[in-house]
Amino acid sequence: MTPMSTLSRTVLSALAGVILAMAGLAVAAPAAAQTLASEPVMRRTIHVPRDKSLQFRLPSPASRIVIAQPEIAKVTATSESSFYVQGIEFGSTNMLVYSRSGALSEVIDIRVGYDAEGLQQDLVAAFPNEPIRVRNLGEVLMLAGEVSNSGVQLSAEKIAEKYAPESVISRLTIQNSEQVILEVRILEANRSALQDLGVNLSIFNSSFSVLTGQGLIGINPPHGVVTSRGGSGSTTIDSQLQALEEKGALRTLAKPNLVAISGQKASFLAGGEFPFPVPQDLDKISIQFKPYGVRLNFTPDVQDNGWIRLVVEPEVSQLDYNNALTVRDFVVPALTVRRASTTLELKPGDTFAMAGLFQNNYENAIQQFPGLGNLPVLGALFRSARWKRSETELIIIVTPRLSTPADRQIQALDAMPGKEPSLKDLYLKGKSHDKPISSGSGPVAAVK
Repeated sequence: MTPMSTLSRTVLSALAGVILAMAGLAVAAPAAAQTLASEPVMRRTIHVPRDKSLQFRLPSPASRIVIAQPEIAKVTATSESSFYVQGIEFGSTNMLVYSRSGALSEVIDIRVGYDAEGLQQDLVAAFPNEPIRVRNLGEVLMLAGEVSNSGVQLSAEKIAEKYAPESVISRLTIQNSEQVILEVRILEANRSALQDLGVNLSIFNSSFSVLTGQGLIGINPPHGVVTSRGGSGSTTIDSQLQALEEKGALRTLAKPNLVAISGQKASFLAGGEFPFPVPQDLDKISIQFKPYGVRLNFTPDVQDNGWIRLVVEPEVSQLDYNNALTVRDFVVPALTVRRASTTLELKPGDTFAMAGLFQNNYENAIQQFPGLGNLPVLGALFRSARWKRSETELIIIVTPRLSTPADRQIQALDAMPGKEPSLKDLYLKGKSHDKPISSGSGPVAAVK
């Protein structure tokens, strides 16, 4: 019994020791984990331009320097307390500095980006009186400050783009943003004349017949018809003369007034959009809409001397059914387009005109019986003729000026001009308009 009790006490004592040891390890584990936290050391950030080197100094001598990503920045020690950093690639990394005792003394974050200091010096040289600031934000450059006009803003942004192509963020603001009002007058005069003469002649009896002519060549119905019937014996002679003369004049006047901030693009369209069928495959057709009418795109830029540099792109287009195209029973009209593009500088209030935009079209057509249509006098009975002449003149007048406080005030209107006609005026007097239509002698006569 005694030896067995002694052995049992020995085993129990050993087990108790193992349990206490395991408990000690469990208690010691959190303490060991706490020692792995980052040491509280001094941190700072330095910016280095790509493909350039900068010299830096340490507050105390160092025994060792470790760079995390040497492919981004190269660090070379020049003494115990100085080093230089060369920017290799865009990005960020850090550098660990150890003291003579081997302890970590400083962590330096290195950011390699564009040359912000060089850009700052160039902007100061170009615009000495403008408070433009340049900052490095990762792999982009940011411009900030309040400049005097939009010309300085655009020039500063162009210079920054040379340093950092497609990597410039502009936060430049303008003290007094210039607004440019563009007064445009577009006048189009279209004159056309048409003459169409057609002959129908038929000679027939019971044994033979001669038929020639189909009337007018064009699709317009005749305005006058002369018919004669006669014959000799069993022979019948029928003749028909169709004639059409058409004259017309069309004037189109657009008077848009557009407002845009200096340096920004503005556009105007007076017209509409027409459906344009586009075949997709053998059984499907999609519809797209094409714009037409009077279009104007312009970009004003107020210069430092007060002049206005203007990029003007006017365009006048109209539907042309004479050159239409038929696609699967869809009649698609063609577009007659007249456009211009120019850049010029004007003083506020000056006017320039684009004139001399003429277009003359002439066409004729003759349909005749071969041989017989060339006879001196009788050939007119076997011939139909048509001629058409059209003339178009386009004039564009533009006047830019700077916006004033009076232009920005909107006068309140109680109602739209005019009034609705009463039932008495509508049915008894035939007054369908709320006010008389102007004769158009003002702007059109002035342009003439």
